[in-house]
Amino acid sequence: VVHLWVEGVWELIMAAILAFVLIKVTGVDREVIEKWLYVIITLALVTGLIGTGHHYFWIGTPGYWQWLGSVFSALEPIPFFAMTVFAFNMVNRRRREHPNKAAVLWALGTGVMAFLGAGVWGFLHTLAPVNYYTHGSQI
Repeated sequence: VVHLWVEGVWELIMAAILAFVLIKVTGVDREVIEKWLYVIITLALVTGLIGTGHHYFWIGTPGYWQWLGSVFSALEPIPFFAMTVFAFNMVNRRRREHPNKAAVLWALGTGVMAFLGAGVWGFLHTLAPVNYYTHGSQI
């Protein structure tokens, strides 16, 4: 349930808020930002939903789910990386200098920290030999 909530809701909300902030602080056309948003959402849903299979080891489903889930779960950092590239790309293409520098830094930092925290840490935790020992044991 948590896995589905993270990939199916949290990541999408974060991407939508990031897109909204970037529209406001950069002046880049909404259509350009929406195209990026659709790519990020598609990547997040495909990798996240199928990637749930790496948890199936614990409920006795066929062994192929462990491999299928692990492969797609290993691809989950890609949407976070896309979010980071998206934020930096939009700030570089901006039409105006926004006076609120904190909002611009927040937009850039959100992508970077999501990639490092959820993307890289999630990838390391996804690997089957690591997941076997750490699943359910993290505080």
